Amino acid sequence: MRKILMLTSTWNIVYIDNLIQGILKRIQGSDILLHIFNAYHVADHSVYGQMEQGIFQLPDPQEYDGMLVAVNSVGDTPYIDGIIAAYMRRGCKILSIDQQFMDQPSIGIDNYRMFYQMTEHMITVHGCRTLNYLGGPELHEENQKRYAAFCDCLARHGISPDPRRVLHMSFLHADGEDAYEHWKRLGLSLPDAVLCANDNMALGYCVAAQRDGYYAPRDFKISGFDNSEESQIYSPSITSINRGWIQLGYESISRLLDMIEGQVEKMLYYTEGYCVFNESCGCNNDSHNSGRILQYMYQEKKTTEHHSVLHHASQQLLCSTGIGPQLPDALNQCCELLELDALAVYLQPGLDATAGLGNNAAAASQIYTNHGTDTVTSLVPDSWTANADYQILLFSPLHFQSENLGYCVMPYNKDLLLYDKHRKFMDNLSIALSLTWQQEKLHQMNLQLQQLYIRDQLTGLYNRFGYEELAKKYFQQQQGRIYMIFLDVDKLKTFNDQYGHATGDLAIKGVAEAMSAVLTQAPIKVRMGGDEFLAMGPYTDEAALLSLETQVQLWLARYSEIHQMPFPLTASMGHVWSENMDNSLEQLIQEADHRMYEIKKSRKR
Repeated sequence: MRKILMLTSTWNIVYIDNLIQGILKRIQGSDILLHIFNAYHVADHSVYGQMEQGIFQLPDPQEYDGMLVAVNSVGDTPYIDGIIAAYMRRGCKILSIDQQFMDQPSIGIDNYRMFYQMTEHMITVHGCRTLNYLGGPELHEENQKRYAAFCDCLARHGISPDPRRVLHMSFLHADGEDAYEHWKRLGLSLPDAVLCANDNMALGYCVAAQRDGYYAPRDFKISGFDNSEESQIYSPSITSINRGWIQLGYESISRLLDMIEGQVEKMLYYTEGYCVFNESCGCNNDSHNSGRILQYMYQEKKTTEHHSVLHHASQQLLCSTGIGPQLPDALNQCCELLELDALAVYLQPGLDATAGLGNNAAAASQIYTNHGTDTVTSLVPDSWTANADYQILLFSPLHFQSENLGYCVMPYNKDLLLYDKHRKFMDNLSIALSLTWQQEKLHQMNLQLQQLYIRDQLTGLYNRFGYEELAKKYFQQQQGRIYMIFLDVDKLKTFNDQYGHATGDLAIKGVAEAMSAVLTQAPIKVRMGGDEFLAMGPYTDEAALLSLETQVQLWLARYSEIHQMPFPLTASMGHVWSENMDNSLEQLIQEADHRMYEIKKSRKR
């Protein structure tokens, strides 16, 4: 059995889904396991994107024979380079898709050749002489090759590139709108043609231009890259470049397996792409018609409505369940709602937000599956390892804002990524877990505040509020069979007046420590105020009480020697007991106080 790791960042759901479809076509029926660690929108450098990247730290390099890297949305690559370097040190074979990392082999279409063809089409077929270039991140490898092809093609046709007509952005739809507004301010927004490094930006540019009443190809020609479904059903349909993503997935796993088996490696493996000349550059395409657009829009609307209802139901279910014995049943209901094959959720111990995701995180995590509890020795439930239907597993981080919660893993199926089913469920699960985590933190804070409220700060014993909160409950729990010892620090005023309040505090703490050390069977130990203390415990006989009082005095004598008290620390003690509920708690405490007072007077005499 061979295990392949795949790192993906889902800048385009269809892109990743098609890659996986191609890989599945190649490995189906084999003994190859594919573990996909997916992050959403890691290119925008937001807190969300940074938290998503944590999933890349989870797999252990020693467990995998090879790695595919499909994080083509990342512009600056040091973070990804660091991840890859760890696998290189382990001798793992690495193949990146579309973008090269760390001088390792990569596979994709010939970006330079395809963009050169598109630029030349605009110049030679449509007579364009003024051209704008809208690219992705300037350090992005594919963007660099496309821009180089653009410049070289212009030079070949005697056209000098105008630096004002070049923008490098982030491959986003909003970038296209921003680029139009930028060039509009410069009076450069309606050139002969705008060549965009992807379809998202081309669509954004068209949307912004249409707000001003300008349309392609009437007022300008425009092209994209990727041949996405959205660009093809848009009006006008966008001239673009088809990258053959399914075939790319098939070829990528094939080449990686060749590398693992020791075949000679190439630095670049090319797959076929081709230009698709549509309406946005003035070419005709019979496949584009209003009927198909309306049908697509209707299907999208109904599918989106259906999934919104299901996701809302799953969100309500998860938020009302919380973490605990009921969570597996809630996960199972979510699987049925969303037609997921199986589901496993790993949570950081105690939902410790500082723990982060790291290698072998599962070993110390809590695990919940839709079938109840399970054992785990690696990153997946042990019961999954023998299931042939779980050949491809998808791992995703669970987080909310800046809090790491754990991760989730599920078997891949053909419509898992489409319609944002997977991402919305991850968001819902993260929100539900975060709410539970915050509620637990609030509960713990309330417990801490309660302890502060009922505890004496100097001694750590209960204070009068603690006595009021706990004593009556304990009395009833014991059905009145209790003892009370009332204690008073002897000569506390002398300690304070002659030797200072620090010595007085030392005396008070000494009595408290004596009570804690000797009266171990008494759950209620209280500093009633000033120099007065009370202990309540289960009654056995009076001889035991007298013995406890003697032990307290002996403990105080040792305490006096250790702390070099100016004179021996002692306490006056009076005790009472009850064997039933005949006497009230108030009567007992008054009697204990009275006996202690009488003993104190006799000792003074």
